[in-house]
Amino acid sequence: MKKYCLFILTLMVVSIGDSLCFKANIGVSPYEALALTFNYMSHIKIGTLTLFVNACMILFQVILSKQLKVKYVLQFFISLFFGMIVNTIVYQLLGGITLHYYQSLIMEIIGLCISASGCGLLVALNVCVFPCEGFALTFSNTFKVDFQKTRQVIDIILVISCISLSLIFQCGFALREGTIIAACIFSPIMGFVQRSVTKRLSLHKG
Repeated sequence: MKKYCLFILTLMVVSIGDSLCFKANIGVSPYEALALTFNYMSHIKIGTLTLFVNACMILFQVILSKQLKVKYVLQFFISLFFGMIVNTIVYQLLGGITLHYYQSLIMEIIGLCISASGCGLLVALNVCVFPCEGFALTFSNTFKVDFQKTRQVIDIILVISCISLSLIFQCGFALREGTIIAACIFSPIMGFVQRSVTKRLSLHKG
């Protein structure tokens, strides 16, 4: 029970971290940048578009594993819960706040650290992960490649996709200095937390 309570709490923490990055508005992580690019194209709420991107990642997992697993269904409901929290924080709680650039930069870094640490903890808890991390895990397990390297390659593909969409549809660029910071620190922080927590959990079981 304690593990599942920690899982729910961590999910909320990641939602808060991502919301801070969206509010900072100086670029988000490559994964969130895709949803933000869609937001610039359609003006649909960012949390709703994040749910759409997550659903695509779940579909990729089903295709790769060639089966529909219970964890994929759980990932969808997690994504729905996540999208609702993000919409509430970004548009209602933080909607009327104006930030100076240095405040946005600080908020971006804090948000990224919170989000990356939370994602690493979710992977280590092994209850259920976000669809992007789930796809990276499925891919790494299927083709026997390193999880952190797989996650970084996904980030590169997402960056290329965001740039291409922005140029094709002449919409705003979601990739800014915050994205560069995210590309540098997100996967390493997530990988470090995942390895550290997994090791501690193994020692505790032993």
